[in-house]
Amino acid sequence: MEHLVTVYDGMKKVGHAGETVLLVNICVALAYALIQPWLPPPPSKEPVAPPVAVVPQSASESGKGNKSPKKQRAAPTVSKAQTKVAFTVSPDAGPDLKKALEYVTYAMEVTSGKNPADLIPIAVRYPLLQMWVQIKQLSQQQIGKGLGTEDETNMEGQKPMTRAQVAIEILALTNNGVMEFKEGPTVTDVVALMEAPVWSDKLIELQLWTRLALLAYEDKEHNQSIYCAKKSLTFELTGTQPKNKKFDSHRFMVEQEMLTYASIILGQSLMENMAGKNSIRRDAMSAFFNAARFGKNAKNYDLVILSVRHYWNASLPLVSSPIERELIKEPLKSILQCLATTSKADKEKQDNIPVQGGSKGIGTSAPSTQQSTEQRLGLDPAKTSQTQLIGAAVSKGGGDDLTLRAALYGVLFQSFADQGEYEDGLKAMDQAVNDMPRTKHRLLIYKHRVIVKAKLGRNVGMDIQKFKDESEEYVAHMWRKVALCSKEELDQLSCYQNAIEALNAPNTNWQKFDYLIEMGQWMYVNEFPLQDACDQLEWAADILLNMKFESLAKKEVKGKQKGKPRKGSGKGGAPRGGRKSPSEGGKTPEKNDQSDAESADINAADYIPVEKHITIGLLPNNTSLNVKDLCDVQQLDGLFRVHVLLAQVAGRQSPAFADYCLMAQAYVMGIWESALSASGPIIKELSKSGAFDKASSANKAKGKKPEKDVSVKEKPKRKGPPEALPTSHEEWAQYDVPDEVIEACKQEAIKGAGINNKTIPKPGLTYHYMDLLVSFLRDIGYNHLALPILAMMDFITRDILKSRALNTLVHLKSVEVCIELNMPTAALYHENLAGEPAIDEDELAKSREEMEVLKEKQLQVVKEEIRSKMNIDKEDGIELRAIDKLKVEKLKKNTVSGKTEASHLGKPLGKVEIRDVWTETAHALIKQGVYQPAREMLNEAHKNAQCFGDKETEARILYIFGLLSYHEAQFAQAINFCHEAQMTLEGDEMFWFDTAWLMIDATAADKSNRECHREARKMLIHALNVYTEVASERPNKESLTGYILARLEARLGSIQVKIALETYPTEADLVKPKVNEALISACTKMANGANKLLDLGYLRESVTIRTEHGGILWKLAQAYPDKDTKHSYYMQAMHIFRKAVHIAEEICENVQTLMPLQELRNHCLPVQRELVDAKLAMSDCMLDILRVYIDEERDKQLQEMRKGSVEKVLEEMISQSPDLSQEERDWIDLTKCIGEDVMSEVKSAHNLCNGIPNLKARALYNIGKALRLLAVHKNPNAPSLWELDEMNMLKMEEALLTEGETEEETDDTMDTTSKTYIKYSTAITTAKTQLENSHKYFLDASEILTQALNLALQHQFKDIAGLAALEIAECFGQFDPATTSMHLALYQSCQSAIYMEDLLMRAQQDPTCSQQAALLHQRALLLENDTTTNLSIGTMMKTINKKLEADWQALRRLVVLPNHLDIIRELPGDFNIVVMQHSPDKKYLYGAILDKPKTVPAAPEVSKKPDKKNMVPPLQSVTKARVVRIETSSRSISKLVEKFKAHKHEVMLLLLKAEYQRTAIAQRQKMLANLDDNSRKESEEPAEENTELEEDIENMEDDFKKLTGAMETYLKPISQQFYMAFRPATVTSQNTATIPEGKKDKKDLGPPEPVTETLIIMADPNLLEMPLEALSSFQSDTVVSLTRDFSLQMLYHRNYQDSQGEESNKKPAAKDDKNKPPSRIPGLRDASKKQAKFIPLDRNLPPNCHGVDTNNFRFMVDVNSDCAETEQDKPEELFNSLMNRYSQQFTTRWLGIMGSEYVPSVGEWELYLTESTSFLFYGMERFMDYIPPSKLVTLNIPECLMTFLFDMANTSQSFLTQSKRDVKKNASILTLEKPVETAALISLTGVKTIFTNQWHCALVENGTKLMDLMKDLLERGHTAGETARYLFVPFRRKPDDEDEEPVNDQPPENGGKDGETENGSQVEDKPEPEPESEAEPEPERGWYNMVCYGLPNLIVVQV
Repeated sequence: MEHLVTVYDGMKKVGHAGETVLLVNICVALAYALIQPWLPPPPSKEPVAPPVAVVPQSASESGKGNKSPKKQRAAPTVSKAQTKVAFTVSPDAGPDLKKALEYVTYAMEVTSGKNPADLIPIAVRYPLLQMWVQIKQLSQQQIGKGLGTEDETNMEGQKPMTRAQVAIEILALTNNGVMEFKEGPTVTDVVALMEAPVWSDKLIELQLWTRLALLAYEDKEHNQSIYCAKKSLTFELTGTQPKNKKFDSHRFMVEQEMLTYASIILGQSLMENMAGKNSIRRDAMSAFFNAARFGKNAKNYDLVILSVRHYWNASLPLVSSPIERELIKEPLKSILQCLATTSKADKEKQDNIPVQGGSKGIGTSAPSTQQSTEQRLGLDPAKTSQTQLIGAAVSKGGGDDLTLRAALYGVLFQSFADQGEYEDGLKAMDQAVNDMPRTKHRLLIYKHRVIVKAKLGRNVGMDIQKFKDESEEYVAHMWRKVALCSKEELDQLSCYQNAIEALNAPNTNWQKFDYLIEMGQWMYVNEFPLQDACDQLEWAADILLNMKFESLAKKEVKGKQKGKPRKGSGKGGAPRGGRKSPSEGGKTPEKNDQSDAESADINAADYIPVEKHITIGLLPNNTSLNVKDLCDVQQLDGLFRVHVLLAQVAGRQSPAFADYCLMAQAYVMGIWESALSASGPIIKELSKSGAFDKASSANKAKGKKPEKDVSVKEKPKRKGPPEALPTSHEEWAQYDVPDEVIEACKQEAIKGAGINNKTIPKPGLTYHYMDLLVSFLRDIGYNHLALPILAMMDFITRDILKSRALNTLVHLKSVEVCIELNMPTAALYHENLAGEPAIDEDELAKSREEMEVLKEKQLQVVKEEIRSKMNIDKEDGIELRAIDKLKVEKLKKNTVSGKTEASHLGKPLGKVEIRDVWTETAHALIKQGVYQPAREMLNEAHKNAQCFGDKETEARILYIFGLLSYHEAQFAQAINFCHEAQMTLEGDEMFWFDTAWLMIDATAADKSNRECHREARKMLIHALNVYTEVASERPNKESLTGYILARLEARLGSIQVKIALETYPTEADLVKPKVNEALISACTKMANGANKLLDLGYLRESVTIRTEHGGILWKLAQAYPDKDTKHSYYMQAMHIFRKAVHIAEEICENVQTLMPLQELRNHCLPVQRELVDAKLAMSDCMLDILRVYIDEERDKQLQEMRKGSVEKVLEEMISQSPDLSQEERDWIDLTKCIGEDVMSEVKSAHNLCNGIPNLKARALYNIGKALRLLAVHKNPNAPSLWELDEMNMLKMEEALLTEGETEEETDDTMDTTSKTYIKYSTAITTAKTQLENSHKYFLDASEILTQALNLALQHQFKDIAGLAALEIAECFGQFDPATTSMHLALYQSCQSAIYMEDLLMRAQQDPTCSQQAALLHQRALLLENDTTTNLSIGTMMKTINKKLEADWQALRRLVVLPNHLDIIRELPGDFNIVVMQHSPDKKYLYGAILDKPKTVPAAPEVSKKPDKKNMVPPLQSVTKARVVRIETSSRSISKLVEKFKAHKHEVMLLLLKAEYQRTAIAQRQKMLANLDDNSRKESEEPAEENTELEEDIENMEDDFKKLTGAMETYLKPISQQFYMAFRPATVTSQNTATIPEGKKDKKDLGPPEPVTETLIIMADPNLLEMPLEALSSFQSDTVVSLTRDFSLQMLYHRNYQDSQGEESNKKPAAKDDKNKPPSRIPGLRDASKKQAKFIPLDRNLPPNCHGVDTNNFRFMVDVNSDCAETEQDKPEELFNSLMNRYSQQFTTRWLGIMGSEYVPSVGEWELYLTESTSFLFYGMERFMDYIPPSKLVTLNIPECLMTFLFDMANTSQSFLTQSKRDVKKNASILTLEKPVETAALISLTGVKTIFTNQWHCALVENGTKLMDLMKDLLERGHTAGETARYLFVPFRRKPDDEDEEPVNDQPPENGGKDGETENGSQVEDKPEPEPESEAEPEPERGWYNMVCYGLPNLIVVQV
């Protein structure tokens, strides 16, 4: 320093002679030497958390230091709470600072620019300015506004640049703790100063901008920092090299370094200003990438690695996504190239000195110039690392440079692997091996190279040797990786073997266990022999069984008696957190390692291959080991999973399948026993310490227990302590793990015996296998064993997985199992636990948030890719379109990380995916009939799966969507969903089978397609062909493919049967050879399918198919009239049924033998119900065989009885022993004990019906039927109970008595020892005994059938109730006609309800059209497989039934009341009900008159003397109960019905022809009206046409008479009984005989009243197709009212509801009207104003009649205006005339719509039907064509008492319109529009009486009937029944002139009680002797067209 001072002084004296630069450098050096001891120390380089700003350093760190004590005292003190260091300059520094300031000031004056010769470059002057500012601060002197210049306004020369330089230095030194400059410039001011001058040195400008960017970054002014950094980066394009000068390499290096720093600062500012936006993150990554490029240009490795660290930290959150890796692939290539290039120059140093993640500076490896630059700018890497947002400098694995490079190569490899570019990946790895030094960091590179070579099928032997020094676990892990990546099976097998053989140490047993399981799965999937795959799994199980764990007993012995487990005791003391060996402890692993090393040196396996077998498999250490001896939960869990896998691999065909399942279930029970027993002592200790109270209070404070969970826990108190194990299935069904047990399992003291995350390390996998085991157990019938597993699943999902949604799914599955076991209480308990089926709001919000984040991420990625690839100059519109296009392309790629590496591994089951849970929950809800929540879950799950690209889940969701559509009858949609599912995912065999099966089901169920079954057959054939090929290719999956083929083949047979029965529906058609051949072929397919299923172990499915097969053969047996063929089919059917029952019994026995019978008595297993169903199906066939056998034996007996004694003797003499064929012998063997067999089977079935009312009722019915048949069989003579007039009970006894009497006349004594006497007496005794036995059988049968009937009626099993009622009627026959007739009426009511329910279901085929349709369809699906599922007892079924009966009349009308036998007493006494009903097989026709006791009144005055004998009482009870049965056949009734249908069709064609002719004639006459000459000629042709038409009409009348004659003949045996019942009675004469003679002559008596009958015909639908009113037996004069109805129950519903409505509408009606909403019918208010113009009608109601308000009539007349202009009988004109005629009293307030106004909508039809007391339709075609059946049946219109349908008329226009509409309808809907079906549907809506046509008619006929009917109803006041009767016998109607006066002029007073009778005529006009003598006209066809359904006792009145 002294020498420099001398030089300075000399230069100052003599001048510097132009060496200004030298002078400045000397001054700067002297000044620095003086101030260096007084400079503040640099800040600490230790990392600070959180990161804080670091003050940069201005001077060099080198220099001489002063070690005086004063200087040491001047050291600053650092406080943790402060952000800057406080520094005080010592007073001793004053002279040095003053001298230094003198040096610097002199140099500044010289270079100020006053002398242009002394100007120096700004780069040389910059250190001078820095020193000046530093000295000013240390001297505590402020700097003026001139900033180093005299005049701040002077902008000449270097002054602007000087001010900018000084301002930057002031800004840099402001916060160093020495002194703050007053009024110092801000960053913004400095930026302005930097932009003001024109810089002469670009490099200095670059350095200053970079320095300013750093200062702004440290001051957290990121906007300015980014701006300054970007200003620095502009020099990348322009450069800093002076023009016209030689290129300076050092200057270029400094320039690139400055650009590097600027890029780093820019990236850091962007990262701190990111705010979660990935787009800003990518800008920062781009800046870091550019920094690496600049560092490479500067050839500075330290700057490159610094930039790479920043890049890595910025990209770390993105590298987990394949999309992000694809985007950074190219930058990674460049970055690694930069690292490789810069590291070669400094390779030796880099190998020896690794960079420690920013903890050391980079100055040691850089040149001195670079070091000084860094120090001046304050860009030390260590300080930079403290300011970054990301904490770690490198990855999680380490912080050195080589680790970072290896990680970068790993990401690059993964990006290649994502796109399948393995060749490029291999090149990259080879390059990495060449570039990376030989350290352990290259192992990661070798790992990736091994993987990619395996993917490419290349040899990996050399690369795998690189891992020889690693641990066994890692080597095995690498072999497994190679196995997963290899293509060839042999390579995969070898790799798996190597992986397993590499694991020899005891601490690797768990890893070896996992690899063995994985290898077994791989061998199964790749078609290796099943035994080999099972061997691997059994080896894994042996490993677990040989592991030794510390038992609970040892813990208790070793520990203190406090229930606390000991630490570190036994071999199993190690915790389960890792894969540590539980079998060894202490120093044993070291010995094993030594032995492994020795064996590795020997390597005997390479020389002796035979010895290799020793390492395969494991011998068990303890052969007597029991499940109860195992206490470690992890061990039990592993064994459980292995056995479930064994069951899955072995398949159902394996005999060990059930054993594997039962063993797995036993291991689950072992887990329960171990956990509960171990938790007992811990619970006691926790309860003593009060841990439970603390936990509960903490839970309450945190709010963990919601209110719904608290309510759910309310259940009966548990018995015993909390750790008690449930002992019964009922307890397991409602078992909820106590909170004490859950808390105990969380304690460390429980060790391996608790259920927690340590003992169950893979809870997702365990849950999966438990779910699989539950399905296996349910499939093979062990449903009750699934309850403990479901309880364990509940525990795992609630406490370990902590998933509320998954726990809800478990409870839903528990509901299914409990319902299957007939445990409704337990099912309700789990339903309450599951809660309402809905998506949790939190889960939904989380799912949608994840989707939105991913979508935003995908969109940002696509935009980033476009931004990097597209030019900036493109227009915005083009860029946006490109964004959309590329976005779609990107989203189509797999965007989900964690793909499955191999098909045999399946789907990862670590994290609980909410979409998977929603999918399975929706599936469970659909099976339980809950559709809407299921749809919501599927929608959300589908969105989530599509967003995350989960194709497997998406395909599963689409399949379940198809299942939901199928359940909602949207069959086309279901097929489309299945197609889409198959296109989404290839799937496995079962996935394709499920989708194909659903498509077949949907196709076959689509009734709108007439070819539905044929299309389903095509699909089945195609599926069979495909799966046949698959089965041949995959022999290892024979169990699965065989099952699929068998199911498809059996289904094909079933479809063929349906096709045959649809094409040929009658029994007669089944006998045809073509049909028989088709059915036999179908049976063969079903038999083959059932046999295959039996061989494959699918026993339950085989039983179902065999039962269906037997039913088809039974149907063929019933159809064949030939005796031998019938017997053959019966025997074949019995063989099939017996086989099915035998298999079902075997299944049931296997299930029941595992548990004590006492535990199974309280519930009913599905296999038990299936056995009962099979037994009942077989018993039905056996009962039919018994009936056939009895009939055949009875025929033989009758033939024998008809033979004479001589003939019998002769036959005995010449008869030979019969030569029977084998079939005949078999038939004899079958029938000789058929009665005992059927009783045995049915009783066995009845004993198995535990709590299942349906099966119990069926069993009771079959028992009763069997007893009745046996009673008939045991009867010696078996006279028919239906032939009392011809029967003779004991003909032989009577003959013997007669013979005895004749002998007594001749001889007084008889020889009792004679052979004749003995013969006859023995026969009589035997006959009496048989008769007594027969009577006992009848009594027992009637009692049991009554039980079945009551049970069936109680649960509304209408089919069983009807058959039971019919059997009871068969038991009584004609012996008790009253009882028999009532049971026949009950049978008819049940059959009618079934028929109407079928109509209702056909009308509501589309569940989307109404809520009623949806509920009906839902109920039908729940009952579809009720025998197995038992869903009829579920909550959903109860809710549906309650809703249907509460909201719709149709369902209430279908109810058959349990007191049906007594409901006739509640009907009016004048009702005479006739029942005509066929048997189910149409073999018999029953007729009955119900017994309704009526009192016949006597004369007005009757003698009351009690002493007279033989006096007729004043009230006499008259009974008309009659019952009759006639034999018929289904063929005869079918032919008769078809004839009537054909006749009706011919009538329609004839009327249509007449209409066309009439229209043509009218048009011709209109056209030729003005042509007089031609009118006569034209009139002749119509005459001929009319003649032909008249002939056709006459022929039609003749045909009608023939048909009515055929009907009369068919019903003659029954109609004769009706004629006897309803012929004119003599009751009046008998009653009048008791009147005294003196009073007979009085005038007030008058003539006697004739007996009148109100007749109601109850007939089945086949008979209702005929004009039953035309029967001669109903033409009696006593019949004044004649209607028809469907059943007694329907009649009761009509009358009962009406009577209740009448009672309730007397007074409260006014109150109801006030609350009633206003009517929507237009014009109603105006019509109500016309009431004042009414002529009052005082028409009192006769007894038992109901009034119909005439003011509430509504009508629809010719709504389509289909009448031609030439029509004479237009409906509108006729109806208007009717309205005008009765306008004064009746029609004033009638409202409706006519076609001339507008065409009403369906809603208006519903409105007018709903708001009316009577509805009248008068128009064309069918009434049901105007309002769809699906809309009609949803109406509730009990207030609509009467409906008049004047339809079935044709015009040319209406016929054309109707034809167009009918083409669009399916056959099922068209059948609903027929008259009988229409009446039935209208009856279901609540209407009481329906007038409707039976066939087509002309408009004139409808008009005439309308006028006559309205006259009888309105004017004459007849009842509905009387009006209908007059339609049938119009000649009995009074002339108009006789009753005009009473209607119009009769005063109200004359309408007394007896003023009118029921037929509306006056009392004095009743005697009609003249009509009796007159000949009645012949009946006409038009008389019987319109009929009346419903109540006959309705009368029109005014209200």
